[in-house]
Amino acid sequence: MTSPFESFHSPLSWQQVALLLDTVEYFEEALKWLSIPDEQGASVAVPLTGDTLRVMLAALSEDDAYSRQLFSFGWLPGENEDTGTLQVGLPTGEVVEKSVVLSQFSPV
Repeated sequence: MTSPFESFHSPLSWQQVALLLDTVEYFEEALKWLSIPDEQGASVAVPLTGDTLRVMLAALSEDDAYSRQLFSFGWLPGENEDTGTLQVGLPTGEVVEKSVVLSQFSPV
């Protein structure tokens, strides 16, 4: 099975995650693939939901809104090519897993 993206790391700030969450909340009725910068600055499309972004935001401090922390993103394939589990590694070391149906997401 193919993966929708290769595993990567991304340095993100509180401000960036908050803006991503605002975007997801704006498109609440229609899930979107979000462009996340990898460590080299290239954009990687990731199927992120508001729930996942809220957990990511909680792992950061608004008091240091511009300081970047390293997140990791990975994909575990599901039973077919349309399903799988998004894994997000937080700066705290915790890993958040979210079941995803890829066909429910569209490009921003």
